[in-house]
Amino acid sequence: MANQRFKNSGKDPDFDLDEYIYEKSTEGSNAELLEDDIDYPRPTARRNMIAICIFIVLAGIWGYTSGPASIFNFNEGNEGIDVQSGNPITNVLPAPPLPPTPQLPPVSGDVNTGYLDYLQQVNEQFPNQYSGSAVQGLYNGGVPIEYLSVLNSGGYLSEFSYSAVIGLFNGGVPVEYLDQMNAAGYLDDYSYSGVIGLYNGGVPTEYLDQMNEAGYLDDYSYSGVIGLYNGGVPTEYLDQMNEAGYLDDYSYSGVIGLYNGGVPTEYLDQMNAANYLDEFSYSGIIGLFNSGVTIQYLNSLNTADFLDTFSYSGIIGLFNSDVPVEFLQILEDRDLLDDMSYSDVIQAYNADN
Repeated sequence: MANQRFKNSGKDPDFDLDEYIYEKSTEGSNAELLEDDIDYPRPTARRNMIAICIFIVLAGIWGYTSGPASIFNFNEGNEGIDVQSGNPITNVLPAPPLPPTPQLPPVSGDVNTGYLDYLQQVNEQFPNQYSGSAVQGLYNGGVPIEYLSVLNSGGYLSEFSYSAVIGLFNGGVPVEYLDQMNAAGYLDDYSYSGVIGLYNGGVPTEYLDQMNEAGYLDDYSYSGVIGLYNGGVPTEYLDQMNEAGYLDDYSYSGVIGLYNGGVPTEYLDQMNAANYLDEFSYSGIIGLFNSGVTIQYLNSLNTADFLDTFSYSGIIGLFNSDVPVEFLQILEDRDLLDDMSYSDVIQAYNADN
């Protein structure tokens, strides 16, 4: 039948050559068709003509609207469509940044001569004192000429680098404090940062005199001196700690803590005699002393091997809760202690007592 249609194709106006070729390619076969053959439509002469017409129409629209951007872009290209949600997406393609505004050269009347004036004054008043970069640093550091003049009058300008001068000025150190430090003989003992720290820490030269006379000034950095002074530690307490042999065992912060914690050297003697001084930090010793924990309670914990089981805060909690060491031993014998915090121990003890 198909052959006959091909023979009569010249006479039959409805003959479709594409369909005839497709029938011949599948003729006599019962095999399953490929997916590609099923899913995609077959081109025909009519479809080809329709496609050509659509292309011609689109080309006409293109020319009429001056290009594709007018067809497919809306709101000047600031919105798109999220293909998943259908919601508009704003600023898909952000506008490029504007070019920088060209900086026109200033006219002669508008030139800022602040730095030039500063440079000229420095060179005139302090010739050969500073390099160009040093003057730039002083200018940017806000150091006024007046401060340089006062330093120079006091003989300090050659004693400090320009960075030190910047630091001293911005640290608020007056020349009068430099005079006091110099008169007391301490100016050569501290860097400019030390001088700034001592001044802002409120340390008077009288305290430095006391520390120096007691022989402690060389034992502490300027930060240590500031801490001891502001911690209210008198040299008498340092003498007591030194005579008892504890001054070298603690940093200045430890000394400050022990003093302000009210810990007397007698308590340190008791702790030292029982060999507990190395078991606790200075904060631990302060806590134990102020909580009233006795050496006897520490001894009982130590004898039962529980001293290392709890922190000093745990020992304080157990002592103030009146938990006897015997109760800890009961928990240990029942293999319960390892899984309990000191608060658990207190709660367990209070449950039966």
